[in-house]
Amino acid sequence: MEINEFFNGQLAQWPEVRQRYDDLAKVQTKTFVENGLRVQWNPARMVSTGAKIDAKSLEKRPCFLCAANRPSNQFSELMEDAVSGEQYELLVNPFPILPMHFTIPSKSHQPQRIAGHYPMVHQLTAKFPDLTIFYNGPRCGASAPDHLHLQAGTGDSLPLRQHWTRLQERLKTIFAFDDGDSMALLTDFSVPAFVLRSKNAENDRRLFEKLYHRLETTQLSTPNTQHPTPNTLDEPMMNIVAWREGDTSVSVVFPRRKHRPDCYFAEGDDQMLVSPGALDVAGLIITPLQHDFERITAEKAEKILQECAIDEVLAQEIAEKIVLDNVSAEKRDGKAQKSPPTVTVGIVSAQEIHFSLNEPYSVDGIEVEGAQTATIENGAIVWNEKRYNQLIFKPLSDEASFTIEDVTIGVDFHWNRKENQTFRGMLRLTIDDDKILVINELSVEQYLESVISSEMSATSSLELLNAHAVISRSWLLAQIEGKKRNSEVENSEKSIQNSTFNIQNSTLIRWYDREDHALFDVCADDHCQRYQGITRITNPLVAEAVRATRGQVLTFSTPNTQHPTPTICDTRFSKCCGGRTEEFQYCWEDVVKPYLTSVECPYCHTQDAALIRQVLNDYDQETPDFYEWTEVISSEQIAEWLRSKHHIDLGNITDLIPLERGKSGRIWKLEIVGTKGSFTIGKELEIRRTLSDTHLKSSWFEVEKVENHHPSPNTHHPTPNTQHPSPTTQFILKGKGWGHGVGLCQIGAAVMGENGKKYDEILKYYYNYAKLTTIY
Repeated sequence: MEINEFFNGQLAQWPEVRQRYDDLAKVQTKTFVENGLRVQWNPARMVSTGAKIDAKSLEKRPCFLCAANRPSNQFSELMEDAVSGEQYELLVNPFPILPMHFTIPSKSHQPQRIAGHYPMVHQLTAKFPDLTIFYNGPRCGASAPDHLHLQAGTGDSLPLRQHWTRLQERLKTIFAFDDGDSMALLTDFSVPAFVLRSKNAENDRRLFEKLYHRLETTQLSTPNTQHPTPNTLDEPMMNIVAWREGDTSVSVVFPRRKHRPDCYFAEGDDQMLVSPGALDVAGLIITPLQHDFERITAEKAEKILQECAIDEVLAQEIAEKIVLDNVSAEKRDGKAQKSPPTVTVGIVSAQEIHFSLNEPYSVDGIEVEGAQTATIENGAIVWNEKRYNQLIFKPLSDEASFTIEDVTIGVDFHWNRKENQTFRGMLRLTIDDDKILVINELSVEQYLESVISSEMSATSSLELLNAHAVISRSWLLAQIEGKKRNSEVENSEKSIQNSTFNIQNSTLIRWYDREDHALFDVCADDHCQRYQGITRITNPLVAEAVRATRGQVLTFSTPNTQHPTPTICDTRFSKCCGGRTEEFQYCWEDVVKPYLTSVECPYCHTQDAALIRQVLNDYDQETPDFYEWTEVISSEQIAEWLRSKHHIDLGNITDLIPLERGKSGRIWKLEIVGTKGSFTIGKELEIRRTLSDTHLKSSWFEVEKVENHHPSPNTHHPTPNTQHPSPTTQFILKGKGWGHGVGLCQIGAAVMGENGKKYDEILKYYYNYAKLTTIY
């Protein structure tokens, strides 16, 4: 949406309001040299300044922010909160203070209350970086306290923003996340305020909630005044002014203790109709009466603001309590860790391992560097002519790395190949049956830099990388948590749980998850997440994405429970969903995961080669037809695959019958019919493996059967000694998508990022009902 076009289009259709904006250019203003405050004489604002907001008055008048009561020539543009799904409407404010002034009400009629809706402030600063966003509490300048709304406008003329370069140099930090997002106290202004500076939307939300919680427990009404305004009926009294500085959202929160100053209610010459809202406390005081404009002084203006705001003593007290709140929280749950957990990754196993320590490592108390070889002999690891059950090489610096030769990537896939790969962190060699297993141990954040570089190409956009950092971290930590929960379950039991084969009914329903990873957390290949060390870290944005989302995961709490405990989401993802994502239970265990619902994905149907290269690495680009594809296979091929992969002879294959499909259309149960019987297989990966040398791209396909009276030239196993070969059957599989299709569609997410969607919006789209949470 082009904001100027929307604004100008509205004024062109609403002459009365256009005249008010023309008049606004002529209004008188004055600036006080003593304190930098500005005063605007604006007669049109009498509607707001003099508004009655008591319960009886609100009941009598129709809500002017509800669509049914708005003028027919007032335009609206629909917007959505990417976190809550709440819908808002963008409206031109018919009684402007600023040269371009908007009101942004919730589409639903609900009380003015910022709790639970603050993330929209951060989203608006990102969506409209040239505008200032502001919020008036229900007793802090809002003329419609019965209807939730924000406002926005061209706010560069606000004294708060004009003097910000100087003001921010004297901020006092109260709390900061490791990535630099912080809360600070502002005292070098007319009134005290709290400043939230965040690049990360989730951090911004958490900072605001810390402040909101503390304001809730602080008595902000002023006792023993002529017109005290208790804050217990609505919310902590506050105004918010927010804007964008580069990639950082700045929110200035002004706590209040009073709705209107005493002079508002005075009589005669003592009366001055000033009812401060967000713009007033930001230094632009609005007077609807010329008489008030002419006689207000710098001292009087500052006194009005200070009377309604909290003082520096209370502000400092609130700041100190926020610091104590954070310390208490860390002591209480012990989970607020600054350092990420570690992860163990299985790299490769072989009877002989060739590797190089590129910097000094320590093993057995000695320093080692350079080319190394380890072999297995009679159940022991042999290295430097000594025998070990396990060898641990510890790095002597953060930058130390090691290189493993002949690491297989794409195990069982058609791009299978070997390459040398370099890793940071600790190297462990241990025995797994009759082979040496290479394990890399490192921090989760270091691991993620490699995973995202391995999964994404160096041309990926930052929003795609941010989204992938969150889901890769979530998936990994969910697997580690699951492994801990299942630590008492024997491998044999896990195997039974993950593979069901009933010979009598000729049915094989099998899914492949993590049951074979007993000695490490995750493997380094597509079975888990691609992890190729620092071999492919070529994009500096990857490190930025991991840093910007540090500790962020998606969590889910089961609704309708008395004490819901959030768990980390098992965030699956695939290359290309083919137009609709699939649900978890059709690919793996029969468990419904509410955050992995099936959604339409119109984004991944793209021919943009540059965008596709964001997702597909060099060897992935060897697969061009991933959205729609066709495979032609013969009955002889299928029969041979059944014999070699499942040791089953069905004779000549006569039909492929899809029995069950998931929400996306992917087949999860398929009957293979032959002249000697039939065989039913599932789930989706078992089907893909059975009907291909390696894998079909997905199990979302339609089957077309063609009778061919001549043997297929591509038949791998022609029937020998047949002078007149019998007719052969070919199956044309017309499919969609690449991968299981569950969760985030990588190519779809790339398109969304290019279309301006932020990473939290991308995550919200593919993982509905999940919540973005920072856990360290």
